[in-house]
Amino acid sequence: MPLIVVGLSHKTAPVELREKLSFAAAELAEAGQSLARARDQVPLSEAILLSTCNRTEIYGLSNADARGWCLDFLRRRFQRDDLGKYVYVKEEREMVGHLFSVASGLDSLVYGENEILKQVKDAYHLFHGLGLTGKVLNVLFQRALYVGKLVRTHTAINQGALSVGSVAVSLAEKIFGDLSKSTVLIFGAGKMAEVSARYLLGKKVRTLLVANRTLENARTLAEKFDGTPLTLEDGLKNMIRADVVLTSASVTEPLIRPDFLAGLMLRRQNRSLFLIDIAVPRNVDPKVNDLDNVYLYDIDDMEAIVRENYAHRSAELERAAGIVREKTSQFWEWLGSLRSGDEKSLKHRVDLARDGVA
Repeated sequence: MPLIVVGLSHKTAPVELREKLSFAAAELAEAGQSLARARDQVPLSEAILLSTCNRTEIYGLSNADARGWCLDFLRRRFQRDDLGKYVYVKEEREMVGHLFSVASGLDSLVYGENEILKQVKDAYHLFHGLGLTGKVLNVLFQRALYVGKLVRTHTAINQGALSVGSVAVSLAEKIFGDLSKSTVLIFGAGKMAEVSARYLLGKKVRTLLVANRTLENARTLAEKFDGTPLTLEDGLKNMIRADVVLTSASVTEPLIRPDFLAGLMLRRQNRSLFLIDIAVPRNVDPKVNDLDNVYLYDIDDMEAIVRENYAHRSAELERAAGIVREKTSQFWEWLGSLRSGDEKSLKHRVDLARDGVA
């Protein structure tokens, strides 16, 4: 029964396509429950679905030709005929190395970012709890979490701008300049919003506004950073005073649309407005780019800053890749022994010389 992963990521598909396949937390749980109920019809003896702002992937242990089934599963959500040209399929050892790279932050938009390790852990715990994993995926994902931690502990890959939120703030500084005289409005109160707020605090922004569907969550985040909490409705009203708007709310439809923004810009007397949308699905309708003095940047526009990040970390990235290669070989050796009926132990050993770190 071969290992397989089928998915797409920021490397193969732009954000307007990735958002069509993105699963919110509740949707991910619902998808897992559906798989569990239809276990007999699914050609995967074990399965885990990972969905983040930068990737949607199905990991599995195939008991039949699962490639077609996985593509059909994604295609039903994608609702486009051209899914195939954006999707990758990796099997066996290549799949193992891919997962270890993902958990280590080597396959992320922001190299070394820390959120992905928690996202991998949460996906594993969810599908394990639903009874959709067995020995192979249990050991594989536990190993991936170990490798992700090992890479971050024994290399400097996680130094500098470490998250989409922090890079968004760097982008805001590049396009707006000195943020200490600006009013910044954040939509959302989740992890990315909190990371963004923390970095904005370091830039000493003049005014920080936090808008969220649940006012209490907005208040909790705002109080941490001396900001002002708002409901989503009040957040939209307060866009009239904002210089920079950063959106990371968990919504299924855009919060900010061209017709609304056209009226807002008239009331702002066409004062420039910078929008940074780091949400997937996106919070801002891309058609707002057609409006005068409105400048919209989405998660894919962060590549320039990411390239700078890469230049500063090239040596550490190679050291991290060496660890991934070594741990992939160790896992593959263990899996071979399991398949042959002579299972060997797989210990979480830290050998820096062997791992290419010393």
